[in-house]
Amino acid sequence: MKITFWGAARQVTGSMHLLDLPGGTRVLVDCGLDYENRKEFEAKNEKFPFDPETIDLVILTHAHIDHSGNLPNLVRQGFRGVLVGTEPTLQLSEYLLNDSLNIQRMELAAKERAIRRKRGKKGKNVRLMPLYSKKHIGDLLDMAVVVDFGEEFVFNDELSLTLHKAGHILGAASVRFEVKNGGVTHKIGFTGDLGNAMSKLVPDPAPMPDLDYLISESTYGGRQHMVDPRKAQDAMLDEVIETCVKKGGKLVIPAFSVGRTQAIIFTLHQLYREGRLPNVKIFTDSPLAIKSTHIYQQSVAYLNDEAREFQEKYGSLFDFPLLHVIEEERESEILSVIDEPCVIISAAGMVEGGRIQMHVRNNIGGERNTVLIAGFCAEGTLGWRLLQGQDFVEINYKPRPVRAAVKRTDVFSAHPDHEQMKAYFKASNSEGKLKGLFLVHGDPVQMEKLALDVDHCNVHMPNKGQTFQLN
Repeated sequence: MKITFWGAARQVTGSMHLLDLPGGTRVLVDCGLDYENRKEFEAKNEKFPFDPETIDLVILTHAHIDHSGNLPNLVRQGFRGVLVGTEPTLQLSEYLLNDSLNIQRMELAAKERAIRRKRGKKGKNVRLMPLYSKKHIGDLLDMAVVVDFGEEFVFNDELSLTLHKAGHILGAASVRFEVKNGGVTHKIGFTGDLGNAMSKLVPDPAPMPDLDYLISESTYGGRQHMVDPRKAQDAMLDEVIETCVKKGGKLVIPAFSVGRTQAIIFTLHQLYREGRLPNVKIFTDSPLAIKSTHIYQQSVAYLNDEAREFQEKYGSLFDFPLLHVIEEERESEILSVIDEPCVIISAAGMVEGGRIQMHVRNNIGGERNTVLIAGFCAEGTLGWRLLQGQDFVEINYKPRPVRAAVKRTDVFSAHPDHEQMKAYFKASNSEGKLKGLFLVHGDPVQMEKLALDVDHCNVHMPNKGQTFQLN
């Protein structure tokens, strides 16, 4: 039995791990898009380093595009096996994959125009194609099997699996495989992306018991969260008062459409019900976030006790009078000319693509305003560049002066920090049987800090394409 790390190896995006079992079964855990270098996006994601037709089973740990985004391309190139995920994960994936397709089309259309301008008449017939089509998304979801947390799914004589709560976002799962070979059962766990303890809405991650090997994310290795998630209301209230009340400005919050946006709106709703939220308009401006929020509302049973109790008391997790949902693009543009204090929550979280770039562009030059980065930003993204304290940033190919305050908060972080990861590893090795821990989905420098702090099992930091034999 062997495992090959084809994505998110010493980097954060493009999660894709291949298990080759002794009886010939081939299992892919996640199949995400690699965004590490946008200039090489098509080259990195178009082809697979294995034959998609040979994959029997795909486990989708959660819906985020860096874990799900290349699945329709896998179908386009011949995958005809089984896709497994929780019900919310599969529902969210449909929206996220269609949104990703639309973004690809827009970016390719812009490239086509640039090529035509450069080539003149010779560029008239240039046609660039996205990685997949809408049909491939539909075909993928037709292959899906819903598996709930704690439910054993027997795939064949040599393989069964169980999904465990991972936290992170709605429906996110860790997966524990049991592989039978020659009278011996091997137990292998993949964390997917884990959640921050005591997060808004989602449950805490549940360690997987009795493992031989664990493959784990390490996004916040070497880092400590500065603010306890239980203080999210106070932290959010401070930002609203500082920017909107004291300075009379706009608080612009880039937030991922799935997970972060819902946590922020829920927190603002809690403040409103507590009578502490100032009379300031809250705008949420992301079509994908709106669709995703509906799924969160419909899937309360998958959320934590805090969310379920709030739902029972108030009848809704997200709807309150100060919240204004922006659906049409023309409404989004109107926000640029509104000269009153407000909060604008828009995607994407790293300020790469989506409507958030327009809101940052329109407000970054105002001294009364604040851009509040509410999560991890990969190096090179606009969010990362804003956090470097530059006087100018390039947005839509033009330098923009930075006069607004740029802040960062990790109170809504969707990942565990260094100490939480260590505790998770120990809980997963409670019986002392763990033969190996493989760290993926993290910056190499931070990953190494985490690896050096684990002393109860062998730790590996695989390179992309590296294969390990699991005995």
